[in-house]
Parts: sequence; structure tokens; C-alpha cells
Amino acid sequence: MRIAIVDDSRLARVELKQQLAHQTGLEVVGEASSVSEALQLLADTPVDLLLLDIDLPDGTGFDVLERAEAVPLVIFVTAFDEYAIRSFEVNALDYLLKPVRTDRLQKAIEKAKQLNKLQPISPQQRIFIKDRDQCFFVQVADIYAFEALGNYTRVHLEYAVPAIYRPIGAIAERLDTSMFFRASRSWIINTQYIVDIEPSISGGFHVQLKNGLAIDISKRQAAAFRNAWSL
Repeated sequence: MRIAIVDDSRLARVELKQQLAHQTGLEVVGEASSVSEALQLLADTPVDLLLLDIDLPDGTGFDVLERAEAVPLVIFVTAFDEYAIRSFEVNALDYLLKPVRTDRLQKAIEKAKQLNKLQPISPQQRIFIKDRDQCFFVQVADIYAFEALGNYTRVHLEYAVPAIYRPIGAIAERLDTSMFFRASRSWIINTQYIVDIEPSISGGFHVQLKNGLAIDISKRQAAAFRNAWSL
């Protein structure tokens, strides 16, 4: 689970990292000491859990949650007890008071781990996608392909290509492999929309989808494709 720590005290961040080091399956992927730094961190880095202080030099932890494009799971870590009720109004997972006890932090982390376990998505399931001022509610089976775009992933629909704040690897883990295939590091294709496939010079395959999208299956993935869809 990818964790980011937001606290204006360097010592507080160091202490949290030391406490987290005793737990398995965790990776601290970034730190921030202000609202502006936290917003930049969340925009640039996929984060599953945010350990968030409330009192920051240029605002509060609540400002981070209000202004962030995508908000992960949140555990407030603060010296102030008067914001506990408000923290749960913004759906915070937990509220820890400083100095943080290691056993108390561990219980909160375990709760976050359980919520972070992503369930497989059925092709018949509909998913909600919000990209800037556009919203989509589409059936997974209607998605033609997924394209990696740094920390974002483009979702190729019939008439639009919105982007979601999730790396393509995390998406691949949830898709039905009888329909979707990881063509390369950058592409996942919906095999039901393949209308043409030819060998490529590189040793892979050149695929065209029903919507006209042309995608290469890498040489490394070509054998897996043949094994999955050959008699």
C-alpha cells in the first residue's frame, strides 16, 4: 500500500516513517509539509493512504481534501482533538492524536489495508469516470482499451477518451482476463473488439480494434496472447 505523509514537522514525519517501517506491505512514496506541497504530491504520485496533519503553514488538512483532484484513504494525525467530528464528516478513516502510539497506528493501517483490497470488476459492471468537467457511467465491456499515461490511464470509449487517476498496472489487476489482454506495458485491449490482427516486424502482433484504434502487442506478450486464444 502506497502511503504519503503530510506534516509540517520533519521530526513528526520521521517518527511516522519509523513506526511504519515495522509493518509489511507498506511503502512511503512521498512527503509534504504544506497544503500546496500535498496537492502537488497527490497530483504527481499514486497514493493509497494519506497520513494527514491538520495544522499546516498555508492552511489545513481539510483544505487538502477539498482541493485535491483525487483523494485517497485518509487518517488524520494531529495534536488537536477538537477536529475529530469534522474529520469523520469528510469520511476520514481514523483520527490519531500525537504522540501516536505504534499499536494504535497499526490498527488504523490494518483497517486501511482491508479497504484498499480491490475487488475484480465484472465486464457487466458499470463504472463511473470523472475527467475534469465530464462524467461517464459506462459498462466495463464497452471499453475498447486502456492506455498508460504516467500516473493516469486513458480509457478509450467509442466516442471519448477520458483519463482516470490510477496507474494501468492497478487497473490490469481488476480486469477479467478472458476479455482484456495486457498488450504491452502501455496498453490493455478488449479482445472482443479486435477486427484485424497481423504479425509485426518486431515479432509481436499489430492489432486493429473496431473503433479504428491500432495497437501493437509486444513480442514479449505475443506468446501469452497465442496461449490464451489458441485452440
